[in-house]
Formats: sequence, structure tokens, C-alpha cells
Amino acid sequence: MRCSVTLNREGGDVVARCLEFPRCEGRAPAGPEALSRLRESVLFWLEACPCDQTADAGLVLEVIEDSSGRA
Repeated sequence: MRCSVTLNREGGDVVARCLEFPRCEGRAPAGPEALSRLRESVLFWLEACPCDQTADAGLVLEVIEDSSGRA
């Protein structure tokens, strides 16, 4: 599964949001950590149990917009 991700800066955090799962987001000081947290959120939504990671290998987060302000 491929998900389209946007990165935006809100205050001191980078916020990663997935267009396919609008209720899922990852928030962290840096982009890579925000993407990691978004991945966890999407996997939790897909599987409803964080101990079952069967969808993890097939989940691809593709950044389509990066307005986080990083160079």
C-alpha cells in the first residue's frame, strides 16, 4: 500500500499527514521521526492492534509535499 504524505511545520514540530488516512498523523521535532510516528499511526488504524505488524512490510509512505522548512 502506498500512502501520499505531506510534511508541514506547526510551531516547533514537523507534522506528517497521510492523505489516504486523514485521521492519522505523526508529530515530532524532525521529519524522519514524524514519518515514523505516522507509520505507527497508520499501522495501528489498519490492524487495530500494535502487536500485529502484518501490514508493515507493504506500507510505503511517499512524501508528496514538504513544507517543513528543512533544506
